[in-house]
Amino acid sequence: MSTDIPRDLKEFHHFLGEKLSHGGGNLSPEEALDEWRVLNPAPEELAESVTAIRRALAEMRAGDRGRAAESVVAEIRQRLQRSSQS
Repeated sequence: MSTDIPRDLKEFHHFLGEKLSHGGGNLSPEEALDEWRVLNPAPEELAESVTAIRRALAEMRAGDRGRAAESVVAEIRQRLQRSSQS
């Protein structure tokens, strides 16, 4: 989100109105705010994401083939299981 709070509030109000008029009334206020933040990242968050994507593309062009999605998902599941057991 930008630092123009009145404009952000007007845009958020419009976003909520659109959600409600198109069947999005099943979201909690927190879920609606989370969705708004995903769709309207802060400039510094956007800059970090762009930097990370550029880095990943450069690594890919340099030959890094990354990891298989199945491997990453399995690792995440293991971490979540360990954290839920503690």
